[in-house]
Amino acid sequence: MKETVLSLLDEWRVWILIVVLALSMFSLFSNPFASGAVITDIAEDSPFAGRAERGDRITGINGRPIKSPADLMEFEDHEGTLNVQTDKELVIVQTDGEGLGITTEEVRAINLDFGMDIVGGTRVLLEPQFEEGLNETEKTRLIEETITTLETRLNVFGLDEMEFERMSGPAGDFIQIEAAGVGRREVEELLERTGEFEAYIPRTMEFGNRTTYDLVIGGETHTFERTDGNMTYRNRTVGINDTFEIQDMKFEVWNITDGSATVAGRVFSSDDIRHVYKTGRDAYVRQNRQTGLYEFNFKILISSRGAERFALLTEGLEGQDPSMVLFMDREEVTALSIQEGLIGQEVQEPVITGSRQVREDALREMNRLQSVLDSGRLPVELKQVQIDSISPRLGEEMLRSSIVAGIGALMAVTLIIFILYRKKEIITPVIFTSFSEVVIILGFASIINWTIDLPAIAGIIAAIGSSVDDQIVITSETLREMDEDKSRYSLKRRIKRAFFIVFTAAATTIMAMVVLGFVGIGMMRGFAITTIIGVLAGVLITRPVFGKILERVL
Repeated sequence: MKETVLSLLDEWRVWILIVVLALSMFSLFSNPFASGAVITDIAEDSPFAGRAERGDRITGINGRPIKSPADLMEFEDHEGTLNVQTDKELVIVQTDGEGLGITTEEVRAINLDFGMDIVGGTRVLLEPQFEEGLNETEKTRLIEETITTLETRLNVFGLDEMEFERMSGPAGDFIQIEAAGVGRREVEELLERTGEFEAYIPRTMEFGNRTTYDLVIGGETHTFERTDGNMTYRNRTVGINDTFEIQDMKFEVWNITDGSATVAGRVFSSDDIRHVYKTGRDAYVRQNRQTGLYEFNFKILISSRGAERFALLTEGLEGQDPSMVLFMDREEVTALSIQEGLIGQEVQEPVITGSRQVREDALREMNRLQSVLDSGRLPVELKQVQIDSISPRLGEEMLRSSIVAGIGALMAVTLIIFILYRKKEIITPVIFTSFSEVVIILGFASIINWTIDLPAIAGIIAAIGSSVDDQIVITSETLREMDEDKSRYSLKRRIKRAFFIVFTAAATTIMAMVVLGFVGIGMMRGFAITTIIGVLAGVLITRPVFGKILERVL
């Protein structure tokens, strides 16, 4: 047997299998000795809020090593200072004995992304609020645009393990979002915003003892008359929060007093955003040494029409210290001072700024604003119908059951093969080939960050079943009439005939899975892709090696 194994090292196919297995194992177990507790969620009132992030790995607290989430239990009732060592930095938190406010999990020994049905997560059901009179074609278009906008927003924020699905029925149209391994807080704060961005430049009108005021915009004079707590413009009474237009620009009345009034012209909106800068000198977080706060700054590129409105609304404001107020979904984000040199100029790259006490909070807020601005305004308003947090316990049980079922099926098949052929030297190649295909499939999934869920596991089991079928075909064809003709030529011919059957069956399976992958949705697509990967790995790598092993053994 030893001589047979050594002789196989002369085969280039064997070396290809060895290299692929090594790469797969390295991809799957690149950090096998890591320990600690990985943070999966942080409550808003947690002492870790703003000092740690989801995904940080806690390795020690007050000098004591943290090897698993169970080691954190002794600090739940702690009052005072905790020196928390993470895989990134040392974090100091103050606790009040009311708990740490974090959810953690074991460090994954294997580099795979698991689906929500295994690791848990958040499921959200949203209902689009359509205008009356829309037909099905228009509704479909709006839903597709909404899903595209949400995907862009969530991917920019770093939450790319999400699945979107349109659900239609007698109750109406809905959008379902599933986020694996993500807490509901992260999902809610991104989905609850429509993404309506507006920038206003306020103008103060001082009436004094006069009853009228002339507001000059773009060289044109617009007269306002003060009347009993309101104003009259073009024979129309306008009060606080009322709107009107000047030169195709929207104005809002913000305040009216006895001697003055404040109106604000909208200079930018979501439709004017052409690009959001995210890296380099155009997007950064820096600590202000005077205030100690961490300030974030990033640029946005505005349309030429927006730049023209900026010039019109700031013209003649020299020496008045004008400002521009930014709103997101009617909530004020920040107020920016307009530099003297920009007054009356067409500005196309305004800077969005803000500050937080902790650097992580500032970076998080900057990323959130960037994601919402970059994705744009949602084409239709969404109503949150239901949001559920999915526990990973059921998925873990199903994963464990699937693994046990797979091992049991392989043992049963191995026993059947031994009973059929009465040759124990065939058992080891069968087990080795099936094991190799599982490792290659999982290694490939790790490299391309493919999410492993229950349908994917079903695809792996289906690929193993196809592998065992092919091995039975190869073995049966090879052993046929062995007693009558033991020549090497005859053996090679039988193996070639077996592989013709194997490749034909594999091609048929792949074509069927390709069709299923294109027309299927959700779990069907995951099942099809995993099966295709397994079958390709078998016919191109492992089964030719199995044929060579069988040839040398016999």
